Amino acid sequence: MSVLPIGEARRRLPELVRKVAAGHPPVAIGRRGHVEAVLVAPIAAPHRQVERRPLRGLLTLVGSDTALERAQDDIRRLVAASLERTARQLQGPVRRTRRRRP
Repeated sequence: MSVLPIGEARRRLPELVRKVAAGHPPVAIGRRGHVEAVLVAPIAAPHRQVERRPLRGLLTLVGSDTALERAQDDIRRLVAASLERTARQLQGPVRRTRRRRP
């Protein structure tokens, strides 16, 4: 397999892609005779449509609706407290002390 220079491959890329897709053997691309990349056709596989189904039976809630609501309230309260702490830290002046040489 001969090595096609990168500049020539760049100029001829649309043509090379069409040829390889039509069944031409792989094309080696590189510099100074050293292969750095190979242009090959994709593996011939039939394109299947992936069947998507809703998830069922993978999640089981344990407890009551009130327990879930309490947990959501706890999470909201924790997030709000975290945001308040962050806001206080950002508002306060940042004082950096400099060490003096003895």
